Amino acid sequence: MAEHRLQHRCRSSAEQRLRTILDLELRRRRRINPRYSLRAFARSVGVEHSTLSQFLRGKRAITWRSIHLIAKRMRWNGQALLALCNRPDYSFDSIFISRELGVSVDEVNIALTDLCLFGLMELKPSRLT
Repeated sequence: MAEHRLQHRCRSSAEQRLRTILDLELRRRRRINPRYSLRAFARSVGVEHSTLSQFLRGKRAITWRSIHLIAKRMRWNGQALLALCNRPDYSFDSIFISRELGVSVDEVNIALTDLCLFGLMELKPSRLT
């Protein structure tokens, strides 16, 4: 029972964060092109426009599967960070990552939190020997 509540709380947090990311991205695109539609945005993130509309208004919950799919398709620092992880010179250091991506250390830490929250990355404690 406690595990179920924890999973629900984690999904709820992921939903809220994803809702914020989607809303900010839609607003950014509409500033660039005032005629940019919700339908076009829904196509770009891979969901039905009605589902996206209801999700953004808080009228619909979203599944973990959808959270993963949308998070992978969105252009945000987390996506760039995932790409950076595959480079041979990659160093798991927020300062290194911020320099490579041209963003602040705070933005890197937010992206890391997002990736963990969306289940796209798992951070494990290092073992010092």
